[in-house]
Amino acid sequence: MAVGRRLFGHIDGRTTDLADDLFRNRIVNYSCRERAALEREKLFRGLPVFMGLSTRLPKPGDYLTEDMAGMPVLMTRGADGQVRAFANICRHRGAPVASGCGNARAFTCPYHGWTYDGMGKLLGTTDKVGFAGLDLAAHGLVPLPAADMHGMLYIRARPGSESLDVDTALGPIAADMAALELGTYPLYSTDRVTPRINWKFAIDTFLEGYHIPHLHRKTIGPYFVGNCGVFKSGGLSGRLSVPKTSIESQRAVPDDARDYRRHVVSIYQLFPNALLIWQLDHIEIWRAFPDRDDPSRCEVEMTIYRPATSTRPDSYWEKNRDIAIRTVMEEDFPLGERMQIGFESGVTEEVIYGRNEPSLVHFHQSIRSALGVPA
Repeated sequence: MAVGRRLFGHIDGRTTDLADDLFRNRIVNYSCRERAALEREKLFRGLPVFMGLSTRLPKPGDYLTEDMAGMPVLMTRGADGQVRAFANICRHRGAPVASGCGNARAFTCPYHGWTYDGMGKLLGTTDKVGFAGLDLAAHGLVPLPAADMHGMLYIRARPGSESLDVDTALGPIAADMAALELGTYPLYSTDRVTPRINWKFAIDTFLEGYHIPHLHRKTIGPYFVGNCGVFKSGGLSGRLSVPKTSIESQRAVPDDARDYRRHVVSIYQLFPNALLIWQLDHIEIWRAFPDRDDPSRCEVEMTIYRPATSTRPDSYWEKNRDIAIRTVMEEDFPLGERMQIGFESGVTEEVIYGRNEPSLVHFHQSIRSALGVPA
């Protein structure tokens, strides 16, 4: 209700929430190898990273694998229902013990057949004579801190680090995540692309509505009020709420009876590299991961989670998926690739984020803070 009222005020005044000041960001932050290495180490190894909703691992025995900016990760749900994470690296010669996702009672390395259970324990080796005397208990998969809370999966991709506190990672928006009951949304679809853009470009795309009437004028532009939003800081993370043009339908409704929810899209930026977009009848999640070597490339994953109680046909969800894919992957990312090339040309030294882009400003302020750098 509070957000809806503020949005109506902005619409009437042709205003939007504002950052305290303009923000200048050096373009080398999108192309510098040294900066990229620092981000991988401090952001993607040192901080808790969102892995998706808990419903990615709904049953005991379920597992998933990912490359976390150079750290191969295996995440499992054990027979006890607990979520665990490990470096997806066999203790013999380093091959991955699992790939993709699925359900399994044990994981067998494809290289020499060493086998591990869902708790990471080394069950046995092949060629017992060749490895006689090996302490199996000391050669299980290397554990990584993991958590399953508020219907969300998190890991920290640094072995031996302290336990993971999701509420601390989420900060003030933890209450929002709990209220959304994210554990009631099963996974519907997963799409991955590898655009030639820095991973931050992929996140930047969603953090301002300033570009919507211009870049997306033929797709989603007619459905949103451009350059209008309400921003809430949540520690390193934040929430941007943008109005659909359909919010005008609430003008004739008494103030205390208005239902703003179906007319507002809330975009949660989950630091460092994820976006959770609440669309009332489904959840859309985007996650961006830097390339291991090239700062001008990244991998982006888009997932859609639909309510378990929904009776809508698959055609409805396919339409939502198609709109999201076409808008971002046919409009935002292709232009972003050209912008990336422009950055690498060395012609300009900085980009400027306006006061009307508070979510974007906050994101890059959070990056500086987490990295401990002044610019």
